[in-house]
Formats: sequence, structure tokens, C-alpha cells
Amino acid sequence: MIYAISDIHGCLKELKDRMESVDLSGDDRIFFLGDYIDYGPESCQVLRYIYDLQQKYGKDKVVVLKGNHEAMLLEWIDDFNQNITAQLEALAYDSWLKTDSEHGYNAFRTFVTEEQLDKIHQIERISSLAGLNVEAVKMVLATNGDLIKWIRSMDNYFETESQIFVHAGVDEEAEEYWEWGTGDEVFLWKFPASTGKFIKTIIAGHVGTGSLAHDRSYHEIYYDGESHYYIDGSVYKHGRLLLLGYDETDGKYYQIEKHGRFEIKEYGKLE
Repeated sequence: MIYAISDIHGCLKELKDRMESVDLSGDDRIFFLGDYIDYGPESCQVLRYIYDLQQKYGKDKVVVLKGNHEAMLLEWIDDFNQNITAQLEALAYDSWLKTDSEHGYNAFRTFVTEEQLDKIHQIERISSLAGLNVEAVKMVLATNGDLIKWIRSMDNYFETESQIFVHAGVDEEAEEYWEWGTGDEVFLWKFPASTGKFIKTIIAGHVGTGSLAHDRSYHEIYYDGESHYYIDGSVYKHGRLLLLGYDETDGKYYQIEKHGRFEIKEYGKLE
């Protein structure tokens, strides 16, 4: 069985619950499709859990792709891993840390120690916003530099003979040349999501399935009946972390639940 999960967003408990259905000691493999951080309470812990999983079972069995939230974290680190300049002062007002600070440093606090977080609160009172960001980057790199290096190594997509696993999507207008015609912006940020026939099956997250279904109460896997499976159930809002399973023996896709698996039907034609 091939599994896929996406948009975990710091929800470690829900991830561990879902992973109880996956047996990586056998022939199973799993694809993580990005957006491991932000919103939920345990961003860094989610990263560490998946990192340890890949270290234990290897990159072939545990494939970890990058999402736009990981890209934003890396951009913040690259922007502020330097001396303070006037340009940095401007960037600081729209930085990953600035956004996170508006939510009580919900994600940042998971990347640093309690002592480091206390120091950040002290620096807030005396430093410029750029200076605060520079110090915060130093802390993250000092405490979890191995995870940051790992995030940099993540690919944007993974292709099989019949599938493309990706965070947001590909440039489908490029057709068979999608691999060369798709830039990072589309792989990580594509919106709106594509539906309809494509040359390969797309398994992606990024866009909540309720949005695709035009139904805020819908938090199941969304299948368009053609070539697209979307698996972002907006777990940080509704507690629903979706797990897709592809059975290579029968060629069918399933939604995996604790009490069994259910073949995924085209949305609107559910039995």
C-alpha cells in the first residue's frame, strides 16, 4: 500500500493517530506532501517526528516533500541570517516571525528552548523588529539546525509511473512537459486547484477539500472523478487529518480510517 498525508500544520496528536494505520516495517510506503508547520500547537515536533521516521525507514519508504509553509520558513531564515540593514527593517514587517508573533509565537516557540523564548520577549522591548528577527533566526539554527538543513533538501514533487505527489499542483497546461514547465510557485502555491483529466493522477494538498466541494462541512478526501485527489482536510480547524491509501494490487484509492478503508468515489456521486 502507498499512503499519502498532507497539511499536518503542527497537529502531532492527529498525525500519530493516523500513523497507527501505516505499517512501514513491511512493503508499505508513505508520502508526506508538505505544510508540517504553523497553526497547530506542535510545529517543530511534527517535523522531528517525520524526520525520525525517515531516518528509521529510509527515504524510499518515507518520502517527504516541501510545502509553501516550509518555503516561508526558509525564506525567513535566509532573509535574516545576516547583519541588520535598512532593507531588513522593511522585510521584518512582513516576515514569518511577525505573522507568528501575532499568534503568540505559536510555531516559533516550538523551535526554541524556554530560555530562548524568554530572551525573545526581552529583546522585543529593546530591539528593532529586524534585530528581533535576526536573533530569532540564530536561535532556530542553533537549536534545530539539522531540521532546517533537512527542509532544504526536500523535493517539490515525486513522480511514479502513473502519479504525481505534490503539495499544491503542477502546470497542467504544459501537459507532458509539466516537469519543466512548472516553477516552485506552482508546485508550492498553486491556486485555484485544477480538476479534470490530466496525463497522470495528481495527489495534492494545499487547498482544503471543503473549499473544493463548496461545502464548509466537507472534510473528506476530494476526488474529481478524473485525475485529482485532494487530501487537505483542514485539520487545524476541524481535527480531521486525512490519510489516502493506494492499493497497488487493485489500482484503487482508499480513504483510510481507524475502523477500515473505504474506496474513494467521485465527489457528488458518493454511495
